Amino acid sequence: MKSVSDYIDGRKAYFIVLILGMISSVVTFNIGQELVSAGIIVAAVVLMFFIKRKSDRPVLDERDIDLAEESTHQAVMWTGAFGGVLMIFISIGMGLGRWSYSDWIAPYYLSWSGIVTLAIGIEVLKRYKVIE
Repeated sequence: MKSVSDYIDGRKAYFIVLILGMISSVVTFNIGQELVSAGIIVAAVVLMFFIKRKSDRPVLDERDIDLAEESTHQAVMWTGAFGGVLMIFISIGMGLGRWSYSDWIAPYYLSWSGIVTLAIGIEVLKRYKVIE
């Protein structure tokens, strides 16, 4: 049975699927095809899993993992700081009766809040060495 590396380098295939999956899911989401977008994400994740599993060589090495950890830390830190400052202004605006938000936007903010909370929780558990 041929492996992924017989056709294309596993690392290249992994990142091609990642980038094409992200672009495709964003495009389909923005044209109103939310379920197709979700399907593309699932398909890309499954395909990346099999590429990583079937590759003869490691797809990600220590440098990639170190870079990902640092970039994740920076993203969570800046997202939290920006979100905190933004929330202060939104709270003031809503408290003064100047702003309100539509009902359709609440699920997006709740999803985003859940993702950020999960990322912060994972970061805290890593810092206290509860998980690696």
